[in-house]
Amino acid sequence: MCVYCKAASAILDTLWDDREFRNFFYDMGYELSDLGPLVHDVFVPAYLRVKRSLRGGDLEMLEAQVTEDVLAPLYNRPNFREIWDAWDQPTRDEFVREQSEMQLAELLVMAYDTRLVDAYKQAFLDHRA
Repeated sequence: MCVYCKAASAILDTLWDDREFRNFFYDMGYELSDLGPLVHDVFVPAYLRVKRSLRGGDLEMLEAQVTEDVLAPLYNRPNFREIWDAWDQPTRDEFVREQSEMQLAELLVMAYDTRLVDAYKQAFLDHRA
């Protein structure tokens, strides 16, 4: 499962806790388990659209905070600094992206739940059409 699939799926799970969101799918005869196979093709693009719509200060601040929150505890571990220094920049970037995307998704769903709800619903309706 790709990193964006994990993030989009975690958001779907969190949004599913909202009765109104859940009923939207129930009313069309879908359970959460029916939506799982659609994560990559339906919900990842919706998640990425919301992220792109937030480009600018707010998203960059969240990404910077998440990166700091992810790296700070690791950087103080024995041997991590040596490993980090041995990696090339693409490897560092990939590590940070993998570690931080899930935390970023959690923050986005807390701060922009309405946008994500609308995006996920619309993506599903577009998929069904």
